[in-house]
Amino acid sequence: MRLIPRRPKRAVMPDGMEQALGLDEPGTARLLAWSVLVGGGAAAATVRDLRIVTPRGERMVHTWDAVDRAVWDQDSRMLVIWWVHSRKTTPLEIQDDVGRLPEVVRERVQSSVVLSASVPMRRGKPAKVALRRDPDGRLLAQSLLPPGLRADAPDLKPVIDQALADLWAEAGEQGLNAGAPPAI
Repeated sequence: MRLIPRRPKRAVMPDGMEQALGLDEPGTARLLAWSVLVGGGAAAATVRDLRIVTPRGERMVHTWDAVDRAVWDQDSRMLVIWWVHSRKTTPLEIQDDVGRLPEVVRERVQSSVVLSASVPMRRGKPAKVALRRDPDGRLLAQSLLPPGLRADAPDLKPVIDQALADLWAEAGEQGLNAGAPPAI
């Protein structure tokens, strides 16, 4: 009888995946999680970024501050990624989550958000503003507007600018940022 349970063997990344994701390149950040995608392709989370090779062969590398959010559906094994600067989503159908990718994606996105706020809009869904850390640790400001609203609209720009200024002030009060906020 064994008193100490054996640790499960560490899953090994399939041949060619490391190279396809660019994980073999010098200076690549430490790998945290990975998964093979249905239909081919793969996705990997590093300390600095999310790397994806779609089943069609498209390669994407985005730092964590470029990911707005991700939603995991266990039943369909689908991880859907929303990007900050695009309305287009990236659905990833995960073949076998031996690498804990959905958990790590959630953790990395959340850890990049320093402060955030919801900004009520005159009609419809609220806008979101946030201060996030880039891979080098610097704070950057982001605003995410609901569809149909433009950031440069004369009645909207001052509201968003004020919400971001409030976040910068709060970050300064908490000692989260060094120096003045960048121009918005």
